[in-house]
Amino acid sequence: MNLLKKIGGLMAIALFLGTSLIAQKNVAVVTFYADKHIDFSQLDGDVALAAGVASLSENDNFNLQPVLNNFHETFFTDYTPQFPFNVLPESEVINNVEYQAYESKRGETSDEDRNKFFQRYLTYEGYKPMGNTLLKKNSNETAMLEIFKDVDGVMLVNIEYAFVKKTVPFTAGIQAFVKIQLYNREGKKVFKIRKYATSKKSVAIVGGIPIMTPDKLLPLCENATAEVIEDLNKKLKKIAAKSAKKL
Repeated sequence: MNLLKKIGGLMAIALFLGTSLIAQKNVAVVTFYADKHIDFSQLDGDVALAAGVASLSENDNFNLQPVLNNFHETFFTDYTPQFPFNVLPESEVINNVEYQAYESKRGETSDEDRNKFFQRYLTYEGYKPMGNTLLKKNSNETAMLEIFKDVDGVMLVNIEYAFVKKTVPFTAGIQAFVKIQLYNREGKKVFKIRKYATSKKSVAIVGGIPIMTPDKLLPLCENATAEVIEDLNKKLKKIAAKSAKKL
């Protein structure tokens, strides 16, 4: 019995030490943005629908910045304590001179230099918009790991939106997608979380095109985002813990 207790005690200590080692690792969040371009592939849209989506994303009244800011607050207040590693203070990322000068491999950062009216990508203050490029030797992930040499991984966070057909004929809703991707020092994917939720309300589809006035669509984006943030908050710890050993 004493031997079993000793073995159990040693296992508990080993587990504690393993958890502590993971917790001591550091990850830098290197992008935090929302894409204002609403995907319409599920609606089988044509050129007219594409033009409508483009016009919407360029409309100043279609302001997703408060939605993004709210998600940012939730992420760093509620999400980061659930990760089995430390998240680098944002100031160490956004105030880095090399980071400030960086241009994304996919051209998202050039969007920052355009007139605000034409911006597609909304970032939380100080961040650069960038997606994963999946090319180890010439990717945003690899570039970020070269800039932030002292971290064990880099994380990319963003929100995307898409139209989705509702069960009621000639109506469409909005789906909000939250993407959280983590890459280790080798540039390998540790995890990729992609969760979505659909807005409870809908907009009418007229002539194959959903009504795209900001006052109609913005509440749907807000609702869908709130739903997916709440749902992910319940599942994040379990998802992250499964992949932590890859960091």
